[in-house]
Amino acid sequence: MGGGNIPPAENMINNEGDKLFPSEKTVVVDDDDKLVDTFRPAPLLSSCNDMIRPLSDAVHTLLCMNVIKEGIPLPTIVVIGDKSSGKTSVIESLTGISLPRGVSTRVPLIIKLQRHYDPSSVSQLRLEYKGKSIPVNEDRIPEEISLATDKIAGNGNDVSDVSLTLVVNNSCVPDLTIVDLPGIPAYESGNIYKRILDITEKYIKSEESLILNVLSATSDFLTCESIKMSNKYDKTGERTLHVFTKSDKASEDMVAIVTNTGPDYVCVRNNFEGETYKEAQTKEANLFKTHQLLSNLDKSIVGIHALAQKLVLMQLTIISERLHETVRKIDEDLKMCVVKQNKSQQPFTTISEAMPAILEIIKVSQKSIYKIVVSREYDNYLDDTQMHCHTHLVEMLNDFSKQLKSNHLNGYGNFLSDEIQLIEGSKTLCPEQVFSLLLQRKIDKIYGITDSFVSRVWDYIESVILKVLVSHAQNYPQLIPSVKKAAKSVIANTKELFKEKVLEFIEMKKMEGYTCDPRVISSLNTLKESHDYVFKAMLLYGDQETKLLDVWVRVGHLKSYPKSVVSEAFDIKVRMVALLEMVVHMFIGFVESHLQLMLHGMVENEMEAKLVNELRSDGVNRYKPLPLMTTKRWKLKNRIPLLEKFKKVVEEAMDEISIHGY
Repeated sequence: MGGGNIPPAENMINNEGDKLFPSEKTVVVDDDDKLVDTFRPAPLLSSCNDMIRPLSDAVHTLLCMNVIKEGIPLPTIVVIGDKSSGKTSVIESLTGISLPRGVSTRVPLIIKLQRHYDPSSVSQLRLEYKGKSIPVNEDRIPEEISLATDKIAGNGNDVSDVSLTLVVNNSCVPDLTIVDLPGIPAYESGNIYKRILDITEKYIKSEESLILNVLSATSDFLTCESIKMSNKYDKTGERTLHVFTKSDKASEDMVAIVTNTGPDYVCVRNNFEGETYKEAQTKEANLFKTHQLLSNLDKSIVGIHALAQKLVLMQLTIISERLHETVRKIDEDLKMCVVKQNKSQQPFTTISEAMPAILEIIKVSQKSIYKIVVSREYDNYLDDTQMHCHTHLVEMLNDFSKQLKSNHLNGYGNFLSDEIQLIEGSKTLCPEQVFSLLLQRKIDKIYGITDSFVSRVWDYIESVILKVLVSHAQNYPQLIPSVKKAAKSVIANTKELFKEKVLEFIEMKKMEGYTCDPRVISSLNTLKESHDYVFKAMLLYGDQETKLLDVWVRVGHLKSYPKSVVSEAFDIKVRMVALLEMVVHMFIGFVESHLQLMLHGMVENEMEAKLVNELRSDGVNRYKPLPLMTTKRWKLKNRIPLLEKFKKVVEEAMDEISIHGY
């Protein structure tokens, strides 16, 4: 098998070359107590194929359809038992996988069956331990496991908690994991005993695991350590199944326990080394038919097939809560599909047919845009922070404010140089004219900053509005180009109107040279207090920088100018700073209020008319259904029966759990 494909389970016949997943002519007892021949795969694989494979197929497809986000892995079967209780024989009988005989399990052996959903995929068989991955031939499995065990735990009787994993990748196996743990010694002595208990505890304490407790029919059940362990970590017994091996040596005590306890116990016969799969099944069937004590036991609790069925049902029980959640997800998807199908666009042949669709888009979009842009409600975009409009606009306004302030505060370099240059350069200009000229220069620089800000703000607003409109128009993809075109036209017009208002404000402020605003007067008086410090700084710091009017400047060059010129320049400077601080403050408030006002007006008053006009101008031919949408509708139509089919599969699995009373 090492490099080839494993044939489908129902076609596999046991022979010398097919040992791993036997499916041979086995002997079972029918309802009339007659021995009959039938072809069956290994018991656990057969039960999984009968009861779980349809469910796993459905779950896999639901994953591919994005109905559910994660699969439903089957609980791991952890096999525990006292030393020499027959664990290896039970695992071999259940899976058909040959394991080492005549030696004790000394490391956790994890048998991991992994299903390929592509039937044409190549089968793989390998051992994994300590970061290594070693391909294995089927005929060499027992020997390779023994060699790997020696490398992990050393030679002799020592044990290790380092696991050894046998991985089987194949299209005909279920996704199933079985863990064979070292047998628990009969005597409570030595370090090995404690380490085995620690290993056992590690694997059985998880609520996601199923405990298969293997007991020898010849054991002293009152002192059996594996029973104590399973009772300790599964107090309710809901995830524990006890199996008696060596049933041919059954005692009256064992039969009494099985009879009185019920479905939590199963009796099986051990497979002996050298027996074929067929021989083992025949002898087991004969044993439970003819044995004096065992022949009266209920058939549902005897034999390896009964054990396999109970294991699968217990696995289904453990995942039952997840099955309920899967049904809920399917119901949600079904409802969504029906809604989408009802809303799915039809071809438009006239403008009157298209009008209801465009009006519906406008109606729902206006509400969404209003909530995002005006009301600051982001119910449908909690995780999409890019749509949190208020936050982004505030950030952009703060950046804009900082840029405006830096325009009149930073870049002084040589303090008062611009003012002195105008005063000295033109003796005909009075101080008021110098002030007006400098004010115009400062405000002119605001134009560039403002233009960049306006473009940034409205580009962002456009992205938000287009995203909302497209999301609400997704059922009418043939309308989306017109919707986007109309939205961009509305936004562009509103942007230009906003820009005109802003520039008009700037022009008004260029004409201002005097104000009685108490905020400006208060700021001016505060700034003038630095007048005398300028002349002290000229003497103290020379060419070194000093802090004036909240910025670092150089004042050494002022020594070369008359004191009267420096005083006049300083008066112009502080007046400019005080006025521009007020202008910037008013400008930011103006921009913020007008932005909100225009956004509100655009959404409430202009969007509908523009969209309707765009629809009429484009004509009806543009609104024929797209080939892509036709395909989408076809897929939607087929998705509904698929979901109904898979829901039925999951519900049948849940019914199976309910019928068997697990």
